[in-house]
Amino acid sequence: MLGPAMALNTIGITIPVSPRARAVEPVFDPLKLSQPASSAFACKHVKLSTSLLLPLLGGTAAPAGAAAQPINLIYDSTLDPSLFQPVCPASDNFYRFGQALVVGLVGNDNYKEFAPLIAGGLLRVRLELCVVESFVYEAIIPFIREKGLSWVLPWHETVETFLAGVIFAVASNFILIGSTKIVTVIFTYGDVFFGFPLRLTGELGWRSLEKNAEPMDQPAPPPKGGLFRGFFRKSPKREPPSLEEVIKANDDTAVGVAGLAVWGGMRLVGEASKSVRIGVEFLDVFVGRYLLLTTVAYVGLKFVHFKLLPDFP
Repeated sequence: MLGPAMALNTIGITIPVSPRARAVEPVFDPLKLSQPASSAFACKHVKLSTSLLLPLLGGTAAPAGAAAQPINLIYDSTLDPSLFQPVCPASDNFYRFGQALVVGLVGNDNYKEFAPLIAGGLLRVRLELCVVESFVYEAIIPFIREKGLSWVLPWHETVETFLAGVIFAVASNFILIGSTKIVTVIFTYGDVFFGFPLRLTGELGWRSLEKNAEPMDQPAPPPKGGLFRGFFRKSPKREPPSLEEVIKANDDTAVGVAGLAVWGGMRLVGEASKSVRIGVEFLDVFVGRYLLLTTVAYVGLKFVHFKLLPDFP
């Protein structure tokens, strides 16, 4: 007996097929990231050749012509790239702060007009910050809490300490070298638009307080003589009064105390912003120039200690 669909096709009636019912064309996906985790990774063994890996880690290479020994990789959903969702609260707060700052500066109408560009830029900045934040709080800190720091330069190198040091060094190269640039840009903009005005205003206000600490009868400068009457001669360097002298000269009135608090606080915050910016720039220069060389030397040292000098000291 023919089914209803076959009977209708026999008499010349075509049944429209729903788009969902049509066969989906295969997609080029060599890593099988588009497939569900249960079918792509679970209960499968990924066969990797160990002819080069085992001698490096102290094992014995397989003889020529022998079948490659498979390495069984146990599936872990937390390591699946399609399911990986890093937690970055600080990066999220920076994104919201930047979004609110842009809206406050340009207004809602202009923000709506340029929303794709603004949001796209802020999201990519947030992504770069999230890479560093996630690597620190989800990889480095938990690993150090569990393993400690005995793997850095142990007396006797083992497979575990060798792999821990090498993986940490290589991962630090890929993550820090590219991500510290954007951190430097953020702190530079913050110091230019926040720290520098505070330093400038605080310095001007503090100089007004220093004038109260200077003696009233200043000695007269020596007469100018010589060629061109000393026109090109440098004026003597002004020695500002000490902090104790400034405080003592201005703490007897309410206006002086308020000036000490306001101008001193602005100057202190501005100088702190400058110090932080200089520190971040120094870290960026070190990471960009010397981190790669340092980690290569570190990996080479651990390899020599592990393979060539296993019994030293």
